[in-house]
Amino acid sequence: MLSCDCDNDDAEWWYDDTCGVEPLTTKRMRRCCSCRERIAVGEDCRPFRRWRTVNEYSDLRVLVSLYGDGGELPLPTWYLCDRCAGLYESLDACGFCGLLGQDLRETCREYAQMQRAAGVFRGQMARTPNAEVSGAGTASAGLPG
Repeated sequence: MLSCDCDNDDAEWWYDDTCGVEPLTTKRMRRCCSCRERIAVGEDCRPFRRWRTVNEYSDLRVLVSLYGDGGELPLPTWYLCDRCAGLYESLDACGFCGLLGQDLRETCREYAQMQRAAGVFRGQMARTPNAEVSGAGTASAGLPG
């Protein structure tokens, strides 16, 4: 589900999205956290290191002794396959948040439906009187059109 609300004050867990696409260097294959396809060792993927803060757990005494007060409890790293990593980067660049863990193929379908409903289809805006006037100006400048 698409969301532009990036309020992360009460997030259950955090992730680092500064890593780029790189070959998978684990000992075994991983699954894409979006499309669930297999990522073989050596294939391009994008890793996301995840963690929780220690203060969110009920047995605080044990966790604080291990990780310190306010420390980070590591969670398993999630991976996006090369295709889903591209979808993630595109949607993230549009300003959408909370994408990790969603089926990004479905999220892109939702975005396309929103664009169609708004009058955008395959990169072309619906014709308006202003677009026709500006189009006439480019033709007079000697550009094809």
